[in-house]
Amino acid sequence: MQKNKTSTGAQRVYAALRHAIITLEIDPGTPLEEERLCKEYKVSRTPVREALIRLAADGLVELEANRGARVAALQLVDVIDHYEAMDVFQPAIWHFATVRKNAADIASIKKAVGGFRNAIAREDAEAIVQSNYEAHCAIAKASHNRSLEKAYQQMLIDKLRVAQHAARDLTRDRGRILAARLSGALRILEQLVDVMDRGDAKNAQNLARDYNAHVREQIVAILSASLGNKVVLVPPDGRTRRTAVPTQSRLSEAAQRQGARRDS
Repeated sequence: MQKNKTSTGAQRVYAALRHAIITLEIDPGTPLEEERLCKEYKVSRTPVREALIRLAADGLVELEANRGARVAALQLVDVIDHYEAMDVFQPAIWHFATVRKNAADIASIKKAVGGFRNAIAREDAEAIVQSNYEAHCAIAKASHNRSLEKAYQQMLIDKLRVAQHAARDLTRDRGRILAARLSGALRILEQLVDVMDRGDAKNAQNLARDYNAHVREQIVAILSASLGNKVVLVPPDGRTRRTAVPTQSRLSEAAQRQGARRDS
């Protein structure tokens, strides 16, 4: 009975912290003190530690000997690396989803894309980010490759954090801005559904590359405007600092470099 209580407590702490980290209610680099978490969630140290270990496995928390836990950093290089990795993973996922999907998979993808469409129509910033994530989860599931799906799920969490970071610092019109920026992503996802229905794996891969290039361009534009010349960097000593970095040029150069690779 005690074990069940511990497991329930660990799941509750895990779910609450995961949501807070992904939505940036807790900033990247923030220390996670066990004593404070125990008081906040009214549990003992054991469920808190179990939750932190799970979050570390998800890549959302960093555990360091004699330093405790902290929210994983979200650095400029993480954004660049994320979209570069997506250039490799996304075409593979969309390929397998197209050739292995079943009727239930198509129904789930259509439902998720419909949610994304409705969120954009409502100009609901948080719903846009979340429904986009759910659409990609549905596509990953349709690949019917557990190893690829697991790796892709982790990348989708990174995508969610990047998108939330971009959305958080927008103006009060962030819903309108996100809707305008990601309407092109919606069109590509709608094309994907049609391509998947036809079983056209080659076009699915091409759409995946087009999608990643489009979203990268939009997020770069949003981050450049919202972050200005400041991003969070975590140096080797582990102390988070605000450091001046030419965000616009670094992100834009990275996007152009990756685009050149695709064309070569």
